[in-house]
Amino acid sequence: MAAESLPRRIVCFSAYAANLRATAFTHFLREFGYEIIEPKPHGPPGSIMELALTLLPNCWLALTCHADLAAGFKPHPNVTLPLLICKLRGMPTWIDVDDLDHAYREGWMSWLVECLQRPFPRLFTVVSYHNQLLKDHLVQHMRCAPERLVRIPQGVHYAFFNEAVMPADLPVDDSKPVAIYAAHLNVASDLDPVFRAWQMVVEKKPGALLVVIGGGPMQEYFQRLAAELGLAAQVHFTGEVLHAEVRRYFAQADIALLYMSPRLVNKYRCSLKLREYFAAGLKVVCNDVGELGEFAELTYQTKSDVVDFAAMIVRMLEGFDDGRQETARRFAREQLDWPRIIAAAATDLGRHVKLAQPRQLS
Repeated sequence: MAAESLPRRIVCFSAYAANLRATAFTHFLREFGYEIIEPKPHGPPGSIMELALTLLPNCWLALTCHADLAAGFKPHPNVTLPLLICKLRGMPTWIDVDDLDHAYREGWMSWLVECLQRPFPRLFTVVSYHNQLLKDHLVQHMRCAPERLVRIPQGVHYAFFNEAVMPADLPVDDSKPVAIYAAHLNVASDLDPVFRAWQMVVEKKPGALLVVIGGGPMQEYFQRLAAELGLAAQVHFTGEVLHAEVRRYFAQADIALLYMSPRLVNKYRCSLKLREYFAAGLKVVCNDVGELGEFAELTYQTKSDVVDFAAMIVRMLEGFDDGRQETARRFAREQLDWPRIIAAAATDLGRHVKLAQPRQLS
C-alpha cells in the first residue's frame, strides 16, 4: 500500500488545552501532513474545572468523529474515557503518559488520581513515555505490556526560541541583573525554595530582579509568600502570558532558574522549561534532583541546599560564565528539537498501527 493511501486522520484529546507537549504533537503532526481533529477547550486552563467541563464534549466527539487513530495526552478521565469509546468503535488508540500525576498531591487526592488513572493505559494499543522511570512504572505498577510501549523524549521547538523578538518591558533599570523562573504556577512549582534562596541573593545584589513568568491557580499564594518574605520589590510576576510572549522575557534574562524539590514526582519529570532555556541559550542555574542531575555539564548546577543554590546565583550574576550554555543550545538543536522527535515518534507509531509515514518538512 502506498504511503499516501495509508491513514492520516488522528483525533487528539488532551487533559489540558494548555499542555505544551500535546500542543507540540498536534502542531507538528499537522506539519507532517496528518489531519488532526481536536475538541474545543472549556473552562479555566489547567484547572480541575477544565477536566470536568471537557469530559462530556470529549466523549461526544469520540462517539461521532471519523478517525484512523485516537490519541490522548495524560491519562485523566477526560482523555481515557473518550479513548475507550474510540477503542470500542474499532479505532487503534495511543496514550501519552508524561508524569506521575498522583505524586503531585498527598492524601486522598493522591489516592483518587492514582485510582482514576491506573486501570486505563494498559487497555490502549500504544503507550508512550519520556524516561526510563516512567517506563518502569508503566510496566510494574500499571501492568502495561512492554511491547506496546514507545519512548518519545521531551522536546522543544528550537526555531521558535531563536527568532528575533522585542524584549519585554520590566520594572528594572537596564543595568540591573535579571533572573527568570518560568512555570505554570500550580502544585508542580517549587517556588518556595527559590524565594528563600532569592532572599539571600538580594542581600548581596539588592538591585536584582526575579521575574516569575506565568500564571496559574497558585499565583496569589506565591505573591503573598514573596510579600511575607520581604521580596515584593525584588520579584515581578507577569501573570498568565501567551507562550509566544515567553521569549520576550527570555530576551531580558541574565540567567534562568530551575529548582526541583526532592519529592517523588520530580524523579519522573522531564522539564519542558529546561529545554526551552537550553534552546534560548540561557545560563541555567539549577539543583541536581531527578533528571536535572543528567545535565550537570550543560547547567550551572548545585546541591539542593538553598544556601548553595543562592551562592551559585550570586556567582552567575557577578559574571561567572564558562560557556556551557552554548553547548546546551547545540544539544537542544541537535537532540531535543520537536520536529526531529515527533517525526521519529510518528514512524514508531506506524509500527504498531496502520498510519502513513510523516511527510518531509519544506
